[in-house]
Amino acid sequence: MNFRSTPVIRYYFWAGLSLIFIFAMLNPAGTRDSGLHIRLATWAFNVGILLFLMIRLHLLLQSIHIFNYLNPWAQLTLSGMFGSVVFVPFGVGIDYIFGLDDWSNISSYHGAISIFFNELKGVLFPATLTWIAINAPRIIKMDFTEIEVKTPGHDKSANRLDQADETNTLNTFMTVIPREIGTDIIYLKSELHYIRVATSKGERLVLFNLKDAITDVEKTVRGIQTHRSYWVAVDHIKQMISGNNQKFIITSTDVRIPVSRRKSVEVKKFITTCHDN
Repeated sequence: MNFRSTPVIRYYFWAGLSLIFIFAMLNPAGTRDSGLHIRLATWAFNVGILLFLMIRLHLLLQSIHIFNYLNPWAQLTLSGMFGSVVFVPFGVGIDYIFGLDDWSNISSYHGAISIFFNELKGVLFPATLTWIAINAPRIIKMDFTEIEVKTPGHDKSANRLDQADETNTLNTFMTVIPREIGTDIIYLKSELHYIRVATSKGERLVLFNLKDAITDVEKTVRGIQTHRSYWVAVDHIKQMISGNNQKFIITSTDVRIPVSRRKSVEVKKFITTCHDN
């Protein structure tokens, strides 16, 4: 399996399913006296809710501009820790439903707090580590170093905007794109807290927020956001078509990029203007 380009939802489905069976088979202390079906149900709720919270909190943190420019490991650590803290009441509730915590002697506020605190201690480190490990296959082979490039005077690459200074340091988003696929971007697609970057040499998933990515890319590449989840480079737009009450952009690689109804007029005008020029 190519971990760096597998669709994100499918990836998390199989990762979550694997974790459920692994934890159920490991038979940890909390569920040791339960039958297999109880263990599977317990871990299905735990893993499902925890992954959902981790993803949603990572997306929420990505709305903070500076978060996207942190090292990816730092991003995952932060979202993992926040997700673990938010998960605690859910974890306590799941344990209560399946009878895994003894509440019979809890008669005070402090007693209840101790259960929540013990749950946090048991969840924070392993859950954060697991979140990082799940995302690691997509990160470890990506190059996050700064790249300096010199734009040759004779380079007329159509998808680069004219630059007053021919020596440029690529913007932050461009530096997180794996070198093997280059920077001739065809389109960007938001997939949960990742962006699928498609270039003329291939595609990869990058941990980044689409809004900030577009801001960075459009410093050097002319294009347009056609949908809340898609952005397309102008020089890779072949045509705009309609079908099944939906409009699409056809790229130079014959990929169909959806155009939302709200952006339909804007995109059509943009393409017409670009072709006229």
